[in-house]
Amino acid sequence: GSPASGAMGPAIMAITMGVARLFGQGLAQRVAAVWLLAGGAAISAAGALTAAMAVNPAMAYAGFIVMGIGSSVIAPTAFSLVGARANPQARARAVARATLYGYFGYFVGPPLVGFIAGSFGLRFAFVFAAVMLAGIPLHAGYLRQARAGEGMTAGPARASDMSRP
Repeated sequence: GSPASGAMGPAIMAITMGVARLFGQGLAQRVAAVWLLAGGAAISAAGALTAAMAVNPAMAYAGFIVMGIGSSVIAPTAFSLVGARANPQARARAVARATLYGYFGYFVGPPLVGFIAGSFGLRFAFVFAAVMLAGIPLHAGYLRQARAGEGMTAGPARASDMSRP
């Protein structure tokens, strides 16, 4: 396709993510945060796989729309969970650290996906993204197990930070 049609995918995803984030706030009040995080990641992974398997631009754009819908709730929900699960004395520092990691992902992710696409192909890059997104629901269980005020500190990560009942 043309450069213009290639640029439409990320633009469509960003617009969809922005609009969906507004609705995700209402959903966050009705769905447990861990389930919202896992569900958003699963939906986003399905969108990435749709983009990877696209046989025409319309199918790819549909995948990007689905990715935007799912991705819209991931970061806000993750930050909310970190704040809720952190010790009150370390809450601000824990959220700041989670935000730092999140922005690091925004900084490193696109060039990494570009490198993968250049080395192995665009379809493989979207499959890689789907696999990474599919890991979020698998790890969301750790957040479900941590209780507010007990499991997370702002210090170095420890196994006990995420595994306390």
